[in-house]
Amino acid sequence: MSDNTNIKKKAVKGVAWSAIERFSVQGVQFIISIILARLLTPSDFGLVAIVLVFSTIFQAINESGFNTALVHKQDRDNLDFSTAFVTNLAIGVISYCILFFLAPLIAKFYENENLINVMRLCSLSLIINAFGLIPMAVFTIRVDFKTQARASFTAAVISGLAGIVSAYYIKNVYAIVIQYLAYNIVYVSLMWMFVKYSFNVRFSTERFKSLWNYAYKLILARLIYLIFDDIYSLAIGKLYTPAQLGFYNRANSFRQVSSKNIINIVQRVSVPLLCENQKDNLAMVRVHLKFMKATALMVFPIVTGLMVLSKPFITVLLGEKWLPTADLFLLVCPIEFFYLISTFNRNIYNATGKTDWALQSEIVKKMFFILIFLITLNSSLQVFLIGLIIISILEMLYDTYFAKKQIGVTLFEQLKSLLPVLLASAVMGLLVSFVYFITSNIYFQLIIGVIIGVVSYTFICYCFDISDFKANVTIFLKSKIR
Repeated sequence: MSDNTNIKKKAVKGVAWSAIERFSVQGVQFIISIILARLLTPSDFGLVAIVLVFSTIFQAINESGFNTALVHKQDRDNLDFSTAFVTNLAIGVISYCILFFLAPLIAKFYENENLINVMRLCSLSLIINAFGLIPMAVFTIRVDFKTQARASFTAAVISGLAGIVSAYYIKNVYAIVIQYLAYNIVYVSLMWMFVKYSFNVRFSTERFKSLWNYAYKLILARLIYLIFDDIYSLAIGKLYTPAQLGFYNRANSFRQVSSKNIINIVQRVSVPLLCENQKDNLAMVRVHLKFMKATALMVFPIVTGLMVLSKPFITVLLGEKWLPTADLFLLVCPIEFFYLISTFNRNIYNATGKTDWALQSEIVKKMFFILIFLITLNSSLQVFLIGLIIISILEMLYDTYFAKKQIGVTLFEQLKSLLPVLLASAVMGLLVSFVYFITSNIYFQLIIGVIIGVVSYTFICYCFDISDFKANVTIFLKSKIR
């Protein structure tokens, strides 16, 4: 069997199960979030959004650092895993202690005393998740996302039920906290049950240095990215109202379910396959473009369709009180077009090992970020978010510049490969927009719009065989049949 065929089979299987994991979990959580949104208030969601910004930043230290280092290292052994485990656990405990003592200061800054207990409870996830990062690395190295799908889906169902029952009886923000912690506890417990991997808990200074030399630049780059990515949530929570932050948070959540998750699903499968070809630039370019085109084939039409149908979509699912979310949804969705290209280009750092370039890139991009952020800071919320679109474009340009330096793939090559998908999505969007001339009923707008969108886009892609549409569908179906 040729290397190309082997890569394709690994990719299809990995993407399929990664997609099943993410969308089964997100599907359950999506339904649960709708129920919780009807039981709770936008301010409750805004409060948790502030807390999760801080815990997510600390969580990234482990997830983007030592785990990625383990995946990249080809001669890894039990001592490497053990050293990473001890390090992850220590970082988790230290991170929790920092947030525990910072909670009163953060609550004072936002003038909301409820933040103290909410932050101290939610931050327990830093310690809980530290136990699960090693089995996650093992499954990623094996390109085994099927097992992760089983664990995460079960955790989503159990935690979702816990959240709904809590919301029904206590009707406040702690229902979201209970759901969040329950998911992490169940998921980590199941991951250890399924991994069937054991090691002695040891720590090697030499192995730590080896992993750290690779990881610390990625950690810094990821921290810079997350801090600036989440600074909008922090700023909205301070400059506007908790309710407006709740609307923004819901818009972002729908964006993650609809498109950002697809991007993250495929990119995490692409990392180990890029690492396998880290000494062959031409092979890396092929893998890079193949994954990016396949992802765009799914993401671009979803983003386009949701932008056209944003108002009936939000009104039907969440109710009239959440309608301001639709306007914000129109502003956050276009970011996905540029986020897709940036994400896959940032993956190249993981495969080439040029983590110093990753750090350098993030520092320069955030200079642009600060400039745009300050210019739009005292504007309306809509203008504030338009600034985020401009930032996404500038970051995409810079990420593609470094991709060319590493493996020789240009921005023109990438845009050329994505253009057919973009055109097909645009035609689909125009066809879906005609639904507003057919009926004013929001339920019919949503149902007929989705049907027109799916049928027209599939027909266009099949007729013009966009991004090897026919071949990819055939491979996927055969994989599912087996």
